[in-house]
Amino acid sequence: MAEPAAKSSKYDVIVVGSGPAGISAAINVANRKRTVAVMGGQAPFGRSRKAHSIPNYPGFTFASGEELAAAFMRHLEEFDVPLIGDKVSKIIRAEDEFVVFSEREVYHAGAVVLATGVYREAEIEGEEELVGQGVSYCVTCDGRLFAGRRGAFISYAPQGEEEASALAEDYGVEVTYLPLYQGDYRLPEGVRVLPGARPTRLARVDGHMRVSLPGEDLQVDAVFIYKNSVSPRTLLEGLASDGRHVTVNRHMETGVPGVFAAGDCTGEPYQIAKAVGEGQVAALHAVRFLRERTEIASRDVV
Repeated sequence: MAEPAAKSSKYDVIVVGSGPAGISAAINVANRKRTVAVMGGQAPFGRSRKAHSIPNYPGFTFASGEELAAAFMRHLEEFDVPLIGDKVSKIIRAEDEFVVFSEREVYHAGAVVLATGVYREAEIEGEEELVGQGVSYCVTCDGRLFAGRRGAFISYAPQGEEEASALAEDYGVEVTYLPLYQGDYRLPEGVRVLPGARPTRLARVDGHMRVSLPGEDLQVDAVFIYKNSVSPRTLLEGLASDGRHVTVNRHMETGVPGVFAAGDCTGEPYQIAKAVGEGQVAALHAVRFLRERTEIASRDVV
């Protein structure tokens, strides 16, 4: 079995999400001899691994989720596609590329395929409306904007402790940490921890952020949030959606040129076969997008 390709920082296509749609998209991009990486903060194949028996996936009669996932992963490895276990927290559209921010590094791509699955986590009142206006999911890209100021860090998982530590130590932010989980909290000295204080509302008042807690309100300059998954709408500015689903056409194109979406994040039915097919369509049109852009650039040079 081939070893996975070495991790780079720039790819023709970055696939966000390591479920069936994402793996399908990556395989099809690689088959067209383009560089591609799969990024996802959760285990590959996600919830599908838990299925005891899958009766309707062609060629794998009554295979378990684990068996089907293993077959998908072998296919991915045969194409030398790197699987990067970093959770994507923000995507910015630049002039001729996309800048993809993870928890630890920054990556670059000519096109992006969103295969994030359906977003299920409840939001805090005011959260989505204030993204980019005091609410952030990305310490790497937004931490420096609030250096030396006050921030609240709401975390749904222990992994948020590393991000909150970076916010305090690297950017000198006065951090109040609000863990929405039980555990032993490993944070730098000086970080205030309020276990069990569940925020009910976020609001922007007089240029500051107000975090409503039971019996107390925090006034800070920014609110950072760590979740296991983030709504695609908050990853990238300009995405159109229909409720929890990203709006796409039959080419799996979103309203942002160069960004495609596939799988559960585009709507029902939530089926592996549907996700795999959409992943292929998204991949082929992402490759076409790159080719057409190169052709246009060549004509402009002439």
